[in-house]
Amino acid sequence: MGQLPATQTSNALQAWGKRDSGRAIFANGSQRQILDNFRQLSTQQSSAGYHAQVLIKAVDSLRGPASPVNSMLKPNHPTRRLLVAGGFEIEYELNSYYGDCQTDVEIVAIRMVTADVAEKRHPALWQIATNNRGRFTFPKKPSPKLIPSKTQQGSATSPVKVGINGQIAQANDAVRIMANHISRGDQSKLSVLVQSGFQLLYVPPETGAWIAGWRTLKSLGNYGSEQQQKAARILAQHMLEAHQQGLHVEWTSHGEGAWVLIEAMEFLGRGQVDLQQRQKIFLSDHTRSRFTADRARRKLNMDTQDDKWHNAAPGLTQTIGGEQLGLAPLLSAGNDLLHHTPRGDRLGKSVNLAWQTGDYLIKKWGMTGMAAGLAASTGGSAALAAAVVKALHKLTPTVVASLPGARNHYFKSTGDQLQQLINKPNKP
Repeated sequence: MGQLPATQTSNALQAWGKRDSGRAIFANGSQRQILDNFRQLSTQQSSAGYHAQVLIKAVDSLRGPASPVNSMLKPNHPTRRLLVAGGFEIEYELNSYYGDCQTDVEIVAIRMVTADVAEKRHPALWQIATNNRGRFTFPKKPSPKLIPSKTQQGSATSPVKVGINGQIAQANDAVRIMANHISRGDQSKLSVLVQSGFQLLYVPPETGAWIAGWRTLKSLGNYGSEQQQKAARILAQHMLEAHQQGLHVEWTSHGEGAWVLIEAMEFLGRGQVDLQQRQKIFLSDHTRSRFTADRARRKLNMDTQDDKWHNAAPGLTQTIGGEQLGLAPLLSAGNDLLHHTPRGDRLGKSVNLAWQTGDYLIKKWGMTGMAAGLAASTGGSAALAAAVVKALHKLTPTVVASLPGARNHYFKSTGDQLQQLINKPNKP
């Protein structure tokens, strides 16, 4: 087994202790030969050379004191890791040969998965364009790197558009469906997308979502399938690369793709990454809590200016998983109030949240249920309480809308009107 030489880069990580090359990376004869061949290939100006550069960069990233964002942990094997990418996987052991807190990397296997990627059996990023019949199609090869194009330059006015599909059986169906969701069902936007194309992190469907395989490092749970777990790590790496390039990106997930997107965001959040409001998300027909997504996007300092950043049909998985039976918007509002609201705006937002909470409880428990609870807690008449709750619920929107200055603000909800009146009484 031999030790690989440290790369002489300007941002080389310093080792703990006396060595100055970061973690030592060891590989046996066959794996060492593979890496040497790829290092030589990486000097060539070609497509193969570029892929070799990506692999060598991934190996060098293992020298750092923290696991790369696209690494995973194997259950019941505390030292075994898997670094995943669109075209390869690197399995390695994280051991200590020197004691103390110093750990070093032993590369166990390098697996090229380009054939699986080409056959749509492995998550990877694809550059989607239209063919001569005007239909979206996969190219011959995936893209190992998220890059802007002439029509999507990665600027604030021309962001890169990327989709993450849910559990859709056919790859071509995933492309067509994601194009529709990225364009928000708007035919004019879809026509523009036909001309520009888009990028797709394709997640192959799995029938066995509970297969005991690799699990995400520091995962919040075992809810994602193995393909989704790999896709989330690949996506996290692409999000980080986009940030390092200063690109503006719009990420759109569909269905179960929300799990992949939110998992990637939460992993970046643990690394205290600040995306400087250059990236934004849209959850379409999401099946994972949008409160979790909202909390993650705010922690990453994503662009949260759009009011319309999610959409879901009233399906069972969307209602339970995405909306949390109606609690998700309330939890998001509470989190925004506590952690992201200036002091001068807190009173109005508190009133808005109180209105939303009351409205939610009435819809969930009904007028009679709310009145019965109120009567029981106050010792009053249930019939009288029911009449009062019903009258207030119907009358409040009319009263608020009739207040002086209320109509100066665009109507979103009664709670929003109250918030605007309290926080901005002198603004148009």
